[in-house]
Formats: sequence, C-alpha cells, structure tokens
Amino acid sequence: MSTSTSTSTDSESCGLRERKKQRTRQAIHESAMRLVTERGLAGVTVEEICDDAGVSPRTFFNYFPTKGNAALGLAAAAVSDQARAAFTDAEGPLVADLCALVARTLELPTDRGSMKALVQARPEMVPTMLQWMADARVAVHRVACERTDAATASTAVTLVMAAVIETAHRADADAADAPDASDAFTSRVRAVVREMGVLAAS
Repeated sequence: MSTSTSTSTDSESCGLRERKKQRTRQAIHESAMRLVTERGLAGVTVEEICDDAGVSPRTFFNYFPTKGNAALGLAAAAVSDQARAAFTDAEGPLVADLCALVARTLELPTDRGSMKALVQARPEMVPTMLQWMADARVAVHRVACERTDAATASTAVTLVMAAVIETAHRADADAADAPDASDAFTSRVRAVVREMGVLAAS
C-alpha cells in the first residue's frame, strides 16, 4: 500500500470515528434533555439516561461529567494539550491570545435555543450552567498563569469570559443555529473585547 493510500485510509477512519462520537454524544444529550425537561433534574438518573440513549454509564461519563451537563449539552471544560501549546507558544497580546484559547476550550452547545428553553422550564439547571462556566474559568486561568502573574491572568480571563458570554447572547439573538467555528468565534470575542475597551475609555 502506498503512503498516500495509507494516509487517505487513516483520515477516513478518523472521520468515521469522529462522526460516531458525535452521534453518541448527541444521543446522550437528547435523551438527557428530554427526560430532564419531563421530570426535572432530581427525577432522572444517569442510568435512565443511558438506557434511553442505548449507552453504558462508562460511555456516558466519557462525554459528560454529570446528568445536568448532559441535559444542557455542556462537555467538561478542559484545556486540551493542543490549545495549551498554541497559547503558550503565541507571542501576541495576552488578551487576544486568551480569546483564541477560550474559543478552542469551550464547546458551546449547537442548540443553544433548546438549552435556554430547558433552563427557563427547569430553573434547577442554572447551578449546572454556572458551575460549567466557573470550571472553564479555572482551567483557562491555570494556563494563563504560564504567561503572566496570577493577578493579571485573573483580570484578563474575567474580561475574556465576559466577552464570550456577550458573544453567545448576540449569536442567540441573531440566529438559533450552531456556533461559529473556532477561528470565527475567536474573532467575534476579540471584537467584543475591543468594544468593552472603548466603553471603558469613554
């Protein structure tokens, strides 16, 4: 087998695995969202979600840390080795590079309209969403400290996370479709940060 053929086969296999993972993740999310909407968070177990989605509890926890996260479609907030390396190797302004780091770290749900409807119907979901944001902030701050002192990192991360929230709100107002790809989302977050800077200086 030639090198080009081998590379093509490997790429196809990776693509198939990724699509399978996405289908599994979506199945778990849809089952959790439906069951939690119907019964409330306390009225559903992880085992019931797994039975409905046709997966094992072990598979469930490969995708979501809690049943609340599964219902909202929020994967565990963690900085990948690739995102961390890209940030620590970057030589641009700290805040601009943090925007890219956060965009590569946060997996925003593709059906944010449904997530918002769930939170409105089941207010007990709010702590899960707030905890997810807090976990993301801690993970990003830890990496930011590799380029600056803890206090500066804290201020910069707080600014960027606020811009992320505003960017997500604007996307919800414009359309209910999937969030932008990482590069486009980074650009939008940076634009919001610039707006904040202009307002702070006015």
